Amino acid sequence: MVQLVDASEKYGEGNQMLVAAEPIAAGEKIWWCTCGDDDYMMSRDEILHLMETQPHLKNFLCWYSYMAEDDMYMIPRTFAAQQNNDECILFNHSCEPNCGFDSGDGNTIVAIRPIAVGEELAYDYHFLETEASLIRGLECKCQTPSCVGRIMFDRYRDEEFQKQYYQYMSPYLRSHIRELKAKWYSTKCFTRSATPNKTKSLHALEWIAAGEVVAKFSGSISPENQFICAAKQDEATCAVDEHKQVIALCDLAPETEITLYYHGK
Repeated sequence: MVQLVDASEKYGEGNQMLVAAEPIAAGEKIWWCTCGDDDYMMSRDEILHLMETQPHLKNFLCWYSYMAEDDMYMIPRTFAAQQNNDECILFNHSCEPNCGFDSGDGNTIVAIRPIAVGEELAYDYHFLETEASLIRGLECKCQTPSCVGRIMFDRYRDEEFQKQYYQYMSPYLRSHIRELKAKWYSTKCFTRSATPNKTKSLHALEWIAAGEVVAKFSGSISPENQFICAAKQDEATCAVDEHKQVIALCDLAPETEITLYYHGK
């Protein structure tokens, strides 16, 4: 059904891509991913520490990890030898994908539409990860009319994108989208759950300027209804305005925790 061919002309020397070796019908199963069957789960902080202490692994860890939770990533057990366990990595990115993940089984890749012989098989990397992706900012080379230029992993927030592709996203991303409807936060933030007590917290992913909106409350303003942790009044990094918007009180550096003073709560 599929064939691996040289893609040096499109993606650069030594790169490959998967193409259809025969006509593929819409909805047809194309590939079974074994990602996660024998992988490690590591937190974002653990992976960043590995990159710092073993810089020769940086490219491998960026390319062969994928998000399983907000700040938890699956990586091959053979990462030290820089060996990948699953060939599903051969599916390249496209801003006009013809493949996606089966809504009933997140490990199966299916055809979104009919695919002709010789056509490249690709899914949108926005189907897998959020802004905390380790390859955020990747240059896109899909060459489609709607190419976004750089992959910032925020396209999943767009309602039109959701309407068109929600059913083809990974189980994690579908869950994340549902959560955002009740607990919205900026693309400049990410949630962290790899803590000793497993509670979520919100952090700056990149520099946030004083006065910027970083999150919004949809319900009552209390620590129980949000993952923004409480802090003393003189230590809080943000405040809530009359529109229930969380505003940065000062410039926030990457990794800074978003905290609020909940008026004594």
